Amino acid sequence: MNSSPYVIVMAGGDGQRLAPLTRALYGTPLPKQFAVLAGERSLMQTTIERAMALTTPSRISVVVTAHHESIAREQLVPYPGVELVVQPQNLDTGPGLLLPLVRVMARDASGRVIFLPSDHHVSNPAPIARALDSAVALTERIALIGVPASSPETEYGWIVRGESVAHGLAYTVRAFHEKPCQAMADELWRDGELWNTFISTGPVGRFWTLARRHLPEIAARLERYAASIGSLDEADTLRAAYDGMTPANFSRSVLSHADRLAVLPVAGSGWSDWGSPQRVLASLAGTDGHRRLLARMDSDSALAATVRHGA
Repeated sequence: MNSSPYVIVMAGGDGQRLAPLTRALYGTPLPKQFAVLAGERSLMQTTIERAMALTTPSRISVVVTAHHESIAREQLVPYPGVELVVQPQNLDTGPGLLLPLVRVMARDASGRVIFLPSDHHVSNPAPIARALDSAVALTERIALIGVPASSPETEYGWIVRGESVAHGLAYTVRAFHEKPCQAMADELWRDGELWNTFISTGPVGRFWTLARRHLPEIAARLERYAASIGSLDEADTLRAAYDGMTPANFSRSVLSHADRLAVLPVAGSGWSDWGSPQRVLASLAGTDGHRRLLARMDSDSALAATVRHGA
């Protein structure tokens, strides 16, 4: 039996928070997951390459929204075997995560899955890869990757750790705090809590059990779709499943209410959620990537002027 995990790359968002930067680079607000911000590959392509270090290409799925299908297919050309899952519309991370997951369920209900957001910068992927590999020891738990906080950040999600589990490999999750106020962020930082990377892993069936419990209507719609996979009616059934579907955020609607979660602290990865132009530039400060990014900006753009003035 192939014990390699399935990896789902989350690329279904519209990337609005980084629009000022991508507009300065491309002349149009290209969704950030399709933009080349460092190196030679887009954020989505870089995430796929991290996924390829975790499993085989045939076990990697990339989920995008229909109006981005063309650019996604173009960027997937260098990665034969990787599956593209196209959702009819972006209804947040609940449907965006569960659509590719139900396809994995239909293929291998006893498998293990890893979810990788496609808008993160990871300068050293090895520590995260090791943690995801070791998470197999957590058996029936869903595990999240947390990174030690370097500041009292109010724009990140935080994880409060509970007791140690799996012989010190991980901790239970006592609480989540999404974009806390400054006073709460200061307290979390002083207490040594973790930034939530939203990278998660666990048994396919465990994720689906939580979906049925906390998002039952969406789960039922997608199960009806799953029964049509491979048939002539598949595309129509998917459109019908999304017709009238309610948007839902997976973290808020599912994980924040789930039991038996674990968090694995991972240091040394250089992880950053590239949610703003300022964070991108701060992550690359002092590198050739920073200089190349500034050189690529439209010199007439307001962002370029602001950055250069600040510099």
